Amino acid sequence: MKGAGMKDISDILGPDGLLADAHPNYEHRPKQVEMAQAVEDALDKRRPLICEAATGTGKTLAYLIPALRSGQRVVISTGTKALQDQLFNKDLPFLERHWPEDFEATLLKGRSNYLCKMRFDEFVNGPKSLSHGDEEDFERIKRWARQTETGDRAEIDGLPDDSALWHELSVGSDSCLHTECPHYEECYVTQVREEAHHADIIVVNHHLFFADLSLKDRGVGEILPEYDAVIFDEAHHLESVATSFFGVHVSNYRVTDLLGDIRLALTEEDVVDSAIEEAMDRVDDTLSEFFSLVSFGLGDGRWNMERALDSGDSDDIDTATDEFVEALRDLAAALGGSAELGERGERLQGRTAELKSNLQLVTGRDDDRYAYFVDIRGRGTFMHAAPIDLANLFRHKLLETHDSMVFTSATLATGGNLDFFKRRLGFAEFAEEGSGAGMSDVDEMILPSVFDYRDQAAIYVPRKMPPPSDDDFTDNVAMVSEYLLDVTDGRAFVLFTSYANLNAVWDKLGGELPFPTYKQGDKPKRELLEEFRADTHSVLFATQSFWEGVDVEGESLSMVIIDKLPFANPSDPLTRARMELIEGRGGNSFASLSLPSAALSLKQGFGRLIRSRSDQGIVAILDSRIAQKSYGSYFLQSLPDAPVYWKATDVKAWWHHHVEAVE
Repeated sequence: MKGAGMKDISDILGPDGLLADAHPNYEHRPKQVEMAQAVEDALDKRRPLICEAATGTGKTLAYLIPALRSGQRVVISTGTKALQDQLFNKDLPFLERHWPEDFEATLLKGRSNYLCKMRFDEFVNGPKSLSHGDEEDFERIKRWARQTETGDRAEIDGLPDDSALWHELSVGSDSCLHTECPHYEECYVTQVREEAHHADIIVVNHHLFFADLSLKDRGVGEILPEYDAVIFDEAHHLESVATSFFGVHVSNYRVTDLLGDIRLALTEEDVVDSAIEEAMDRVDDTLSEFFSLVSFGLGDGRWNMERALDSGDSDDIDTATDEFVEALRDLAAALGGSAELGERGERLQGRTAELKSNLQLVTGRDDDRYAYFVDIRGRGTFMHAAPIDLANLFRHKLLETHDSMVFTSATLATGGNLDFFKRRLGFAEFAEEGSGAGMSDVDEMILPSVFDYRDQAAIYVPRKMPPPSDDDFTDNVAMVSEYLLDVTDGRAFVLFTSYANLNAVWDKLGGELPFPTYKQGDKPKRELLEEFRADTHSVLFATQSFWEGVDVEGESLSMVIIDKLPFANPSDPLTRARMELIEGRGGNSFASLSLPSAALSLKQGFGRLIRSRSDQGIVAILDSRIAQKSYGSYFLQSLPDAPVYWKATDVKAWWHHHVEAVE
């Protein structure tokens, strides 16, 4: 699919190329051409490429065009559904209109993103009790359901991300009836997966990619058809996604979902089975007792499993655990003894047995490959066994099974190189073992930004701020932020590494500033951003969920204030386990993990400011350790090459000279 008359990438992306002819405002970007040529070379030679492409490079087209030219079936895997939708609904249609040859592209998401026709029919025709908000959402969903061709919930404007109603209208892979469903042939998921078998480009997210990888690894099926190459965009998310996916999780919600599906199966199959009913009642009883003991005395947040299971009366929790495990074992046996439920009963039995096994793993804490912890979120108690050594998993499940791979993101390099990313993904160990592609077989590229940071941005670091551990730190953050916000007349994100610091500074500034102020959590994220963009002098206070994936161009965002360096909490059970693994191997966990991880997070926060060639502004990092500690230079080296100011009066002068003078 090289394209008639298009001998190389410059025939498409060059100043006189295909896209320049197609788009009157096309901007030739030499770095985009350079990246596209490297991606094409990686696909042709079937060797991995790691490429950091800064904001403004145009990396999406830089990998889509080589993917189309390769003639291969290429999977594009993204870190977020937002980028998935942008690729499929904006970038690929643009190329489709101008590409000289036909190609097919498919968007694939997890099953719960699609409307379940059976659940929808049951909900429409059955008794239901809806709140006022749910009634409005349901009317919106019904109108959409009559005309949708994809069943993808992303098409429904205004539906909350955490909609409980949508949970009733969709199913996960565990709850799906698959071929037993009366709507199987016309199922949205069935149709889109069939389309994928004929597609040249398949757009997925990292969660779905790893789900497919796991199924194929276990030899029990597949989600994706066979493909030739995979391109990971937002590749900096891979480690966190893999941590979640390859871990083991048990929660009160998972158990109640299972019980709900069993009750539904009994009703729909018109089965009366006293053994199953009694076993379910016992699980219900032991579930409540067990999770009450696990969460007793714990507030919202992440807790070491030892704190949850070994504090208080350990005999009580041991007894509750044994009874819970036994109840699940009895339920699995009862389901296995029901011939009337057929294959549906077998799947439910398998889910119950897996839940029992997972429960034994997370409570037993005997497998030293995992870190064990509990997350408390509202009414949910989530118990985790998370893999510690992701490099080993990546090496065996990805690097040894794939050769044609591209890893790209705007934030991969730390300290001026890609060594940290390569270590975390297993490339370093892979090379040392001499199995497959070694380090010399990994192509690397760090593309400098197309923006002129020396002119467009300034970095401010106060030398005399108290350290973040000081009791007066948040008072000083509030004081310095108020001064800086007065300089820029609002127009700012104030970003925090914790809700505690956010709330402390908000309490001091939220009602005192002469600008519209917004706080994360008061409204849905989308609404906050819309209102922030609409007022060019507003201020948004937020935590790390706003550090990336948020795009505000223009004067509405002219300053980003970051309270402190985003080091991971060393007492976090997973972080602590990974640090101990490095130390146990003779390494330095601060230099090998804590420092580069924090540098990447800081780089993502910095990236909110400059989104176009016309943007200008200040990034203020209110952490004096940058000035006072030896590792401060490492952080500055990881950031774009903007001038650094150590006095507030100097950065104020920069603003008046570079921004106010222009305005």
